[in-house]
Amino acid sequence: MVSKWDQVKQGQSFYEKYRTILTQEINAAVEGAISAGATRIVVNDGHGSQDYNVMWELLHPIVELERPDSAADICPSLDESFHAVLHIGAHAREGTPNAIMPHTQNHETWLTYEVNGQVYGEIGQLAIVAGYSGVPVAYISGDAAAVAEAKELLGDALPATIVKWGHAAGAATCLHPEESMRRIRADVDKALRDILTKPYRLEGRLEVKVTYKSTKDAMKAAEKPGAELLDPFTVRRMVDNAKRAVDI
Repeated sequence: MVSKWDQVKQGQSFYEKYRTILTQEINAAVEGAISAGATRIVVNDGHGSQDYNVMWELLHPIVELERPDSAADICPSLDESFHAVLHIGAHAREGTPNAIMPHTQNHETWLTYEVNGQVYGEIGQLAIVAGYSGVPVAYISGDAAAVAEAKELLGDALPATIVKWGHAAGAATCLHPEESMRRIRADVDKALRDILTKPYRLEGRLEVKVTYKSTKDAMKAAEKPGAELLDPFTVRRMVDNAKRAVDI
């Protein structure tokens, strides 16, 4: 199970093994969704890389695979016709103690991400974008810290599968992949039979702020149209609606 950055970087020796495990976990979620009655399933491969991370040729044939081309439209297929979003392999936001590879967007450059004054990680970003279309995040899998973050944001009733536990200095305890897949499959099936969460809605125009780890990165980000440098490390941008909340 992934616990080091080299394991998720294309071109590194460990990458192929761990992308196989990721694909298997996604397939487990797909199988659980089908068992619960799903008829259309879209897999969003939004992780930064030169190519697809998911091994699409090994996915269940029911799946449609999409890859967003920019943060301006991070979930291109997502609209009100969907019943739920499933977040597979989630991680906690930057700076979270005892989390496995915590980060928000780019772990080398981003320190914090805020919308209307509240700090979010990528779990929150997905919930905000899905909520714009009235779709709830109905399930999450990931490490214990990620699950705790999701439940704090979306409620304790959020169905979840913890597949690994982070410790100090980057150490991790992980379930066997077969056990992870068994639990994900069963938990997704149960989650979609009775969706317990509501869409996470943020209405109207939003103030999005990112605090960077270096002034150089902040100044570069501030060059984007509509962006404003608030201090040497912080950039603000106003966005028209929650679907564009990641567009900074």
